[in-house]
Amino acid sequence: MKVIHLKKDQFHKLADSVIAIGYFDGLHLGHMQLINEVKKISQNTGLKKGIMTFDKHPQVVFGKDDFQYLMSLEEKMKMIEQMDFDYFFIIDFDKEVASYEPEVFIQQYIIKNYIKYVVCGFDFHFGNQGMGHAQTLQKYAKDHYQVKIIKKYEIDHKKVSSSIIRHYIHEGEIEKANQLLNRPYRITGRVIHGQKNGHKIGFPTANVEIGQYVVLKRGVYAVYVYVNGLCLKGMANIGMNPTFGLLHDISLEVNIFDFDDNIYDKMIDIDFIAYIRQEKHFHNIEELINQLNKDQKDIVQLLE
Repeated sequence: MKVIHLKKDQFHKLADSVIAIGYFDGLHLGHMQLINEVKKISQNTGLKKGIMTFDKHPQVVFGKDDFQYLMSLEEKMKMIEQMDFDYFFIIDFDKEVASYEPEVFIQQYIIKNYIKYVVCGFDFHFGNQGMGHAQTLQKYAKDHYQVKIIKKYEIDHKKVSSSIIRHYIHEGEIEKANQLLNRPYRITGRVIHGQKNGHKIGFPTANVEIGQYVVLKRGVYAVYVYVNGLCLKGMANIGMNPTFGLLHDISLEVNIFDFDDNIYDKMIDIDFIAYIRQEKHFHNIEELINQLNKDQKDIVQLLE
């Protein structure tokens, strides 16, 4: 797959292609309706398959620096490559690009990059103040390209969207989020040094940088951990470690079952499978250890 950064006034000599356009945070089941349509059109026309997305979410461009993502751009790229796509277009998005009139945006990013078919969602917006929409793409298509608009995709009479998935994650309803993602919600982060309290009580944990991912509801989760080429069971805690009372910010700590390798500074993947219980303060260490033993037993049974 060829990764193409679309900068202002730069064009690329490419084969004719069909693309899906959007931000695609999470690449959830709703997004897959567009992806599958691109595959279908490519098969019928011989056009190369592509995705066109943005390097930053529009909310970030307009000042929401604490915006939380369902997945990183790198993860998005990896998933699309696994689907055997030919092109991954990344628009370098800033306030100037956001202010383009819809016709300018279309000329710059669609027509000049040899895109012959555009697949978009019914609610796609672009250009100055979001004035461009799916019908705008149709209006300026002429003989340059064709447009396919994908209608709203629902499960249980609810629109599948990145925002509802974020809501489920915030509320600890990880199973519902995973259903809409069609895979476990994943955080990829670097293992950093922590307080080492887990080591002291027989439950060593890897402290993982959360970065700009959507933060889950505080509590204990059943997880799979991918490290050193292995897939391992574990339990993760999202919270403030109230029994020890030493933290000032939300942390992600993972106890990986039957694993004691030194993985400081390594990047690991954590797939969240189920919410086990809320975070709570224990009156003493023995009470905490008893609860952790129970959590571990419950999680092993659940993951089996």
